[in-house]
Amino acid sequence: MDIDRKLHPVCLALLWVGTGIWALGCATPSVRFPPRVDLARLGTVGMVQFASPGRAELGADTSRQFLASLESAQPGAPVQELGDAKRLLYDLGRRELDAEAARALGEKFHVDALIVGTLESKRSSAAGPADSHSKFSSSGTELQGLLHAQIFDTHTGAIVWNHVVRAEAEISGAMQDDLGAIGADEAQMRLATRLAKKASADFQPRTD
Repeated sequence: MDIDRKLHPVCLALLWVGTGIWALGCATPSVRFPPRVDLARLGTVGMVQFASPGRAELGADTSRQFLASLESAQPGAPVQELGDAKRLLYDLGRRELDAEAARALGEKFHVDALIVGTLESKRSSAAGPADSHSKFSSSGTELQGLLHAQIFDTHTGAIVWNHVVRAEAEISGAMQDDLGAIGADEAQMRLATRLAKKASADFQPRTD
C-alpha cells in the first residue's frame, strides 16, 4: 500500500509531462511570409504627400501615418519625402501626376519608385446633407475618406502597385461648420490613422 501511494503522484506527473509534449508536437507553428510589396526590391523610393482637395491637413496627416507604418513594417528601407504634389507639379510645368511626371520626378530626385496618392473625404449624417461644405448642426456625424495610392516605376512610368481603401471616423458633438466642428480634429486624426493602416497592409510581413 505504501509503495502504491508513493507511485501514484509520480504517475500523475509523468502523465502531465507526456500530455504537454504531445500537445507541443501537434501544435502547428506559424509561418512568416514576406510582404506583398518589398520596398528593398524597388530601389530608392520617393514619396509625394497625398493630395487631399479641400482638406490639405488630412492628406498631410495620412501621409505621415502611412510613412510611419512603412518604416515600422520594413525598418531600414529608406523613403525620401519629396513634398507637396502641387508644388512638385508646378516646378515641372505639369498639371497632373501621370507616368511622364513620375519619370521626370524620378530623374530630378534620383529615385527608382514613386509613392503617390489622392484622398477624397466628406462628412455625412443621417440628420443632414452629406455635403462637406454645408453648415448644419447634427449629432452622430462621421468623416468618411477614400484613399487611392499607387507606386510608379520612374524608369518606365508603369504603375507597379495600386490600392484603394476606405475608412470613416465619427465626429463627436454638434457640428458648427467644416472648420469649427467639435471633435473634427480628433476625427481627422483617427481617419488618417485608419486609412494609413489599411493602405500599408501590403507592406506588412504576413503570418499563416
